Amino acid sequence: MAISKVSIQVQCTGRSVLWPSSLPMRNHPRRMRTNSDINQILARIVLIASTRPVPTAQVNADIIGNPASTGDKSSSFQAGSFLLMESSVRRLVRSRLLVVVVVTAFTGCSLRSMAVNAIVPTLANPDVYLSEEDPELVRDSLPFLLKTIESILDAEPEQDQALVFACSGFTLYGNAFLQVDAELAEWDDYGRALELRDRAAAYYVRARNYCLRSLESRYDGLAEGLRQDPTSALMVTDGDDVEVLYLLGAAWGLAIANTMLPELVADLPAVRALLARALELDEDYNRGAVHGALIILESLPAEVGGSPQRAKEHFDRAVELSNGLDASPYVSYATGVLQPSEERAEWERLLRLALAVDPDEDTSHRLLNLINQRRAQSLLDHADELFFDPANTEEVRP
Repeated sequence: MAISKVSIQVQCTGRSVLWPSSLPMRNHPRRMRTNSDINQILARIVLIASTRPVPTAQVNADIIGNPASTGDKSSSFQAGSFLLMESSVRRLVRSRLLVVVVVTAFTGCSLRSMAVNAIVPTLANPDVYLSEEDPELVRDSLPFLLKTIESILDAEPEQDQALVFACSGFTLYGNAFLQVDAELAEWDDYGRALELRDRAAAYYVRARNYCLRSLESRYDGLAEGLRQDPTSALMVTDGDDVEVLYLLGAAWGLAIANTMLPELVADLPAVRALLARALELDEDYNRGAVHGALIILESLPAEVGGSPQRAKEHFDRAVELSNGLDASPYVSYATGVLQPSEERAEWERLLRLALAVDPDEDTSHRLLNLINQRRAQSLLDHADELFFDPANTEEVRP
């Protein structure tokens, strides 16, 4: 059942979602109060503290009860009145301080949530990065922002916009920079390439965990459902969840494709169900992005369910939905399907089509287009090393 959202929630703590083979995450018990709950409590406290009569002070009986004993009735009355007033003021101040203390206790977390909810939409804006024309600027700035978002999530573990941005941000950094750097390093330093691939895979798993937390906060028990029967579990999701379904499936799929670790490969049914559900709810999402993720998934070996035919179908649809303005389907299909099958001519044609995409024509894909074009050019530069050509091989005689 979906958790309803309110404008302000007191969320001093939250809970995490654990998945087999996931990175460790903090475990926070969750407690939430809505504005209505807080306002009702505070109203009662203020009403009681402000209308309750202040008890009469117990002052010296000789002064109040027998003023004549002092020899000065007037001064005795003034002294008694002063002591009574002083005591009353002290009690009044204490009662008001009680209100302040209780209000602070109940609203401290709410005020923090208000501050977080005000700043996160400004910080967690992926469009600022995806439309950037200088990839190195994103490389340098994105890590700081991701750590800032993680600091926010440490204080507000269920801030959904922060969770979704953390998922997309770590996926972006792992795919656009660490994985691409690994591919480029393979030509000169294979050890360095392996190190970068391991880092990229760790980023994908980290991203997956944030998206799992986002889905779990919307639908309690969904993470466990993905393990048991992913297709049935995802039937509770709707069109508002497509972004998270896609990001989760993409991050998880990249982690599998780049490691092929048995414990991750075992999660393939969940990944397929996530992307299938996203496709069912909104095939056009982000101009064919779901089809793009499925190209990578279907490029896996047939032993784990990959299919070159299905990859081609997703490729064709991704190109159609993006109007040919997204370079990533060309590169993904060329490297995932055509390169292993030694189809060099078609491989080269698609990579040149990727290079022909104008990054400025669709600014929402500008950053990724520039990075995929860099990948395409590097692959073309090393084509002779990637494809076996019998004509250039010397005959080996016994």
